[in-house]
Amino acid sequence: MPTFGGIESFINHTMGLKAKFSLWMALFAIIAMGLVNAFFIAREHKILSREIKLRGETIARSVAQNSEAPLGHKNDLLLSTFAYDTKKNNESVVYCHIIDREQHIWASTEKFSFKEMYVLPAGLELLRDKPILVQSHKRDGGEEVFDIAVPIKIKEKIIGEVHLGMSQDAIKESIKETSKGMAIMTVVTIGGGVLGILILVSFIIGSIGKITEDIEAIGNGELDREITVKRKDEIGRIARSVKEMAAKLKLAQEELVEKEKMKKEMQIAREIQQTLVPQSTPDILGFQITSYYESAVEVGGDYYDYIDVDKDHFGIVVADVSGKGVASSLVMTMVRTIMRREALMGSSPHSLLSMANYMLMNDIPDGMFITIFYVVVNTLSGEITYCCAGHNPALLYRASKRRIQSLKPKGPPLGVPRINAKEFARRLVEEKQVIQTGDVLMLYTDGITEAMNKREEQFGEERLRDIITLKKGDMNVFGIKQRLLASLKEFTEGALQSDDITFVIIKKE
Repeated sequence: MPTFGGIESFINHTMGLKAKFSLWMALFAIIAMGLVNAFFIAREHKILSREIKLRGETIARSVAQNSEAPLGHKNDLLLSTFAYDTKKNNESVVYCHIIDREQHIWASTEKFSFKEMYVLPAGLELLRDKPILVQSHKRDGGEEVFDIAVPIKIKEKIIGEVHLGMSQDAIKESIKETSKGMAIMTVVTIGGGVLGILILVSFIIGSIGKITEDIEAIGNGELDREITVKRKDEIGRIARSVKEMAAKLKLAQEELVEKEKMKKEMQIAREIQQTLVPQSTPDILGFQITSYYESAVEVGGDYYDYIDVDKDHFGIVVADVSGKGVASSLVMTMVRTIMRREALMGSSPHSLLSMANYMLMNDIPDGMFITIFYVVVNTLSGEITYCCAGHNPALLYRASKRRIQSLKPKGPPLGVPRINAKEFARRLVEEKQVIQTGDVLMLYTDGITEAMNKREEQFGEERLRDIITLKKGDMNVFGIKQRLLASLKEFTEGALQSDDITFVIIKKE
């Protein structure tokens, strides 16, 4: 049997240069066409997958939008109509499930019982708080589908989900036809191309050499290298692929730089926030005071402060700046500066917040605003004077009645463009209360009530009220603080939180 070395020797010694080039280039053409075929099949698979996903996302969002009112009113008949019409009117739709927040099935094109618990196919993730989730899986019969999950919301509250199955058969059929066409084209190209290879060989080698230079330049970091593509054949396709690769590498590099920039910005924001948080708690005769601040994974805009108004009055402010990062931290710095300066002038909560709004409204970024709860405590009489500018209500526990009173006078947030300074002052309401011995006042941000567990349930105000409702009449603010933090830890089950957690608790002794 002849060996490879013998064949190579036969070619080198008995075949002319033209035959050698014809043979080797024919072999090369076969390999090159195979690579091009694989490239285009992968590319077509990606494009078709994207098209099917986009079409499925559009259908799923439409079903979710149409299902808002029926699911909210528990109209299973109308929901079933939506599900079956969706499958009937779209050939590529394999199934459509409409489920509520507790994973009960309200409508399905499959054989499920009404309100049966929906079980995700093996290997698929839960939608959780994502706006949309597209995953691929195989059904029992081996059919490959995209499972597209979209939340059903009413006023931003998730009440259920739509699961839509889109068949991938179209991808297989298209790739099959493409492979057949590429195979035919390969045979024709090789058969006709061998005759003209010697004429074109120098041109081809020159083109390959240019592409090689471009690839080496890209590998050395020249991502802005100008790659000119003039040819329409396989070499031209390879050149275009190299050009696309360079563009994608450059985009990836830019995204990496942007991520590093954002990471640095978040670090700066955290440092600014740490300088704004009070470093100590004031010692006020007749009052117990404690506070807590914990930043989220992404730096938010929570802020709290103690303000020494005069010898008989002290102020407490808790605020939340919309947005994240350095911008919100800088706005917090402005708020802190204005609040402290105006408080020293003896301004009432109403006057102070009105002045703060006037000074901030033209200087903060568009779309950003601040919610604030500000209270001034008279240490002699126990009278508290307070305003709430679009913030969470303060909670006042009355020890004598063993009940909680919600303090939320009307008032818009600071910095809202459509509300001028005069209108803000008119709409902001100031109220007064007198706190007695044993009463507890708590100011907080929505990071507590909106803390989420792994089942996407919120901690809520009711749980917070239960914690503040003292089990023992002599429990101090530090005990309340520990109970609240322990309850939050137990409830969230280690789930990462997207908002800061801030609160201040005071108790009259």
